[in-house]
Amino acid sequence: MKRPACLLLTLILSAAAGTGYCANTAGTATAGFLKLPSDARSAGMGEAVAGAARGPMALFQNPAGLAGNWLTGFSFSHALLVEDISYDAAGAAVPLGKAGVVGLGVQYLSYGSMASLDNAGAAAGNLSPVDSAYSLGWGYNIDEDIKVGAVGKYIDSKIYGSAATTAMDLGLLISGEDLSLGLAAQNMGKGLKFNKESSPLPVNVRLGINITSRTNWEWAADLNFPKDGSAWLAAGGEYAVEMKSAWTLYLRAGYNTAALDTGGINGISAGFGLARRRLALDYAFKAMGDLGATHHLGLTCRW
Repeated sequence: MKRPACLLLTLILSAAAGTGYCANTAGTATAGFLKLPSDARSAGMGEAVAGAARGPMALFQNPAGLAGNWLTGFSFSHALLVEDISYDAAGAAVPLGKAGVVGLGVQYLSYGSMASLDNAGAAAGNLSPVDSAYSLGWGYNIDEDIKVGAVGKYIDSKIYGSAATTAMDLGLLISGEDLSLGLAAQNMGKGLKFNKESSPLPVNVRLGINITSRTNWEWAADLNFPKDGSAWLAAGGEYAVEMKSAWTLYLRAGYNTAALDTGGINGISAGFGLARRRLALDYAFKAMGDLGATHHLGLTCRW
């Protein structure tokens, strides 16, 4: 491994350690929406994306992937989760020539409306809790095969009251001809404090590998080491089918072990995408055991 990549690898792991990170240590983290898949493509591939994060959504997956954006791009994703809960994410990537690529993004989770009770158990109107995060990132090519990135984010959570904090992500991508490796440390920062109680952020370190095949196959796998739970594995694949009129159909499937405690069939995901020139449309569903299935829609355009 080249010296700049070794130095960045040390920086990422040191930064994660500085947050009090300790893999496989169970706990209770807040801002769980930061762990949701940010786009339909990654959701369909089991959330295995650290080794080949691309497009504007790399801002939320591995910020080093921002450096691969040679065109200005915009992505939007809408996910229908359990009951009335919905999750939206939007990202933009703007190349700055030799200075790298700047990324801007927002994540927004709405829990819908729910009844509120006072201390005596009497009805006290309705609540509409929301979580949001606003991100500013940067990706840079150290050389042809090594990309680095960083993201700063402002996180806000509203329930009865509100709490806010800041956090940081760091990322590294090392690419070869048919294989790439990725490392990302996510959500490093102070926790959210409601009243006098503080809960930590969902710090996560993810290692990813991505393999491309000349037979139109792409394979990916991630190992995740979250601070608030056990390590989990994600794996997925994508097959590209060339169609008429310059359209390409992408078929995807994946699996991860992040939520084995939900019971029933869980962790399985699948989806598809349609892309033509600088436009892509994506869909994915993910089985969540007894909680049902989630559905993810995505749009990406470049110019």
